[in-house]
Amino acid sequence: MTFLVMLIFGVVIFLYLVHRELTIYKKMCLVNSESQESGVVSRTTLDINAIIISNSRILLFLKEVDSDLIRKIKTTLVLSFPVFILSLLHVLPVSYRQCAMIMMVIMVATIVVPGAIVGPVIHQKLKRMTDILPYFIELTAVCVQTGMTVESSIKYVAMRFDKMDENLSAIMMSISRKAEVAGLEEALGELYHSTETPELKMFCATLQQSVHYGTSLYENLLELAHDIREYQLLHIEEKVGKLSAKMSIPLILFIMFPITILISAPGILRIMKHGIF
Repeated sequence: MTFLVMLIFGVVIFLYLVHRELTIYKKMCLVNSESQESGVVSRTTLDINAIIISNSRILLFLKEVDSDLIRKIKTTLVLSFPVFILSLLHVLPVSYRQCAMIMMVIMVATIVVPGAIVGPVIHQKLKRMTDILPYFIELTAVCVQTGMTVESSIKYVAMRFDKMDENLSAIMMSISRKAEVAGLEEALGELYHSTETPELKMFCATLQQSVHYGTSLYENLLELAHDIREYQLLHIEEKVGKLSAKMSIPLILFIMFPITILISAPGILRIMKHGIF
């Protein structure tokens, strides 16, 4: 019975995956056809998630497995084949039904786990990148103060920043390469529209304002780094403030209810003993 349930569950997951891949493919074809018919050229954006994934071999592999149906099937076969061989040679003490259940679990894990891992890991790397951004801004400000241009300062710091955060270094290097072709203001605008991170948007807006209006950049960058640190500190304080409300749930479940039971239990037992009910 358990094997039958696992088999049905695996088939349903597989059919859902095939349906999702076909739906995504149809939507992509529809969008491409509409863009070709209208002839509208959309604004180019920088794929920050793709840069983060490309800097990690594990994330790159998981993303490829999650986005490609054929690779999912190949990964499932590669992971299931040793289990089947070991059970066939009686090295692994499991029955054929248990072996089939293990292979079914491997298939479900191959379908579900990559997508469940990639998103949180990217979010964590973005969090680390924004935490370390003030140091990059301060180093850029120092380079500008020594007489270097903004483009040269960003490139110089980005080339030596990979030991602190390779993702931020890669993003700034791509901005530097874009600035060499289309100009710094266009490159900063591309980064501004590509990210949802407030700290990166503040950095782009400050540099754009300096390039466009010719304002003093050194003081503005140092003030920006200070503002970003204060913003991050306020965000942490907000989380700490919400923690007290979240702690009330286990307080009610594990303290208030047991105390209520301890107080009311003797009276209830006494009533039941005397048969008042």
